[in-house]
This record gives sequence, structure tokens and C-alpha cells, in this order.
Amino acid sequence: MKLGVIFYLKQLEFNQYDIATMIDIKRSTIQSIISRVNQTGTTLTGKSTGRPSAFEDYTQRHLERTIRRDPFQTLETITGQLRMMGGKCKPLVNKKMEWAHLHKNWSSEQWRQVIWFDESRFRVSGNGGTPLVLRKEGESLVLFLGWGLGPLVFIDGNMNQELYIDVLSQYYIPWVLDLYKNEDKVFTFQEDNATCLTGAYARWWKRSHSMNVMEKWPAQSPDLNPIEHVWSELARKLRRRKNLINNTEDLRQELLLAWENIDVEFTAKLIESMPRRCQAVIDSKGDVIKY
Repeated sequence: MKLGVIFYLKQLEFNQYDIATMIDIKRSTIQSIISRVNQTGTTLTGKSTGRPSAFEDYTQRHLERTIRRDPFQTLETITGQLRMMGGKCKPLVNKKMEWAHLHKNWSSEQWRQVIWFDESRFRVSGNGGTPLVLRKEGESLVLFLGWGLGPLVFIDGNMNQELYIDVLSQYYIPWVLDLYKNEDKVFTFQEDNATCLTGAYARWWKRSHSMNVMEKWPAQSPDLNPIEHVWSELARKLRRRKNLINNTEDLRQELLLAWENIDVEFTAKLIESMPRRCQAVIDSKGDVIKY
């Protein structure tokens, strides 16, 4: 399936970095496949010609409908669609089940004390600067809390440990210290399993700053992360004002405006869904859940 996915996403003008992120393949492999096909017309040795046909018709039609229905999607949403179509991986399923069992009895109050961190990247694309698709370019980082939203931080370039720690020190620490003034609680910090977030230096820094990090978060589980719906809400708000977005600065201003206008009740309902998400994972035996 992945060969077809590579070329379908390439036709949609996703770059190699984005494609590698979405289908979990090394960027060098993506580059090699595309280069080989451009030179020979095939990914195989021998005389066959034409684009590879490994992408099943049903899968391609499903992905085409998904993107056509909502062209202003975040990369994470499209990645989730690809994973849903790609079948289950037993080690990931087992870890997802383990996490769900560990947290299935958490109270609503415990979930409200989780700070969710995530990143997404948006790009202005199209003729004359008109936005057609929101894709990854300048990263927008978000710190998310159950009853409210933290700072939205714009980052140029790719995330690494040093940049991640810089974001935590400049934005997260001041914000969470302010929360501690008003709330007598111990917050849990949730992050994904990207190497730049969980490397030795990043782990040391978080320990030295007494950050209580959520353990055993399962990889490739956007359906468990309520912040995915926040990205979708941002995309919906941007679609309504897309005629005002002509360049990257316009996009940033509209993102900030949309961020400031996300309803607190909306985020609270997302957090309230966490017990149901855990139970849904258990009921589905670790399969993708429809959240």
C-alpha cells in the first residue's frame, strides 16, 4: 500500500519530510523510491514501466474522498486516516491496550490535571497565495489544558531537543507556574514519542524541572489524543476566513485569532471523553477508535 500512498501524496504536493512522517518511513527511503521511479518508470528491476500500482483502489478512493471533503486538514488528520486504512500492528495494539487499562479508572478530576502538548504545521498553498491546503511548514506548537488553552507558539524549522527545551523554558514553565498559583494541583504533562521530545537531554531537562510526564503513552494513537479535535477546530475556523489569508503572516494572525476564540466548554468536553476513549480501546482490543 505504501508505494501508492507515496505517489498519491506526492501528486498532492506534500514534501518528502511530510510523507515520511505520515507513513512512518525514512525520508531517505522516500527519496530513493521517487528518484528510482522518475529515472526508470518503476520501483522494480527489469523492463516493467509505469507508476507502481501497490495502492489498492479502495484505499486511494477513500483517501481522495477524505481530502476532497476537507482540503483544509492538518497533517495529523491525514496521517490518522492512513493508519486506519493500514491495518493493526500487534506491538502498537498491545501498548495501546496497556495504556487504556492503566488509565480506565482515572477520575474526571485527574484528566483535568493533564496538560496536553502537541505540534502541527500549516502552510499557505495555491496560485497567487490563495490557501488551498493546510500542510506542514512553520510549526505551530500548542500546550493544552482541560479547562483552557495555553500559549500557541510558532516555530520556524524542524523540532529538535534544543528547540523543544527552549519552548518549554520560555513558554511552558512560566505558564504552568502561573497555573500553580491558582490551582493547588499536580499537573501531568503529556507528549508523544518523537525522539526530539524524549531523547536523553530532553528527559534530563524535564526531570531537573520536576515535570511529571505521563508514562507509557502509546505511539501512533491520535485517536486517544483529544487535542486532535482542537487542530480540526482551528482548521474549520480558518476555512471560514480563508479569503483573508494571502501569506504566512496572515495565516499566523488568523491562527492566533482562532486559538483565542476556541470555547473553553469545547475543550472541557474533549477531556470528559477520555474515560470513554479508554473503554473504547479496551472494547475494540486496541483497534483504532472513532474519536
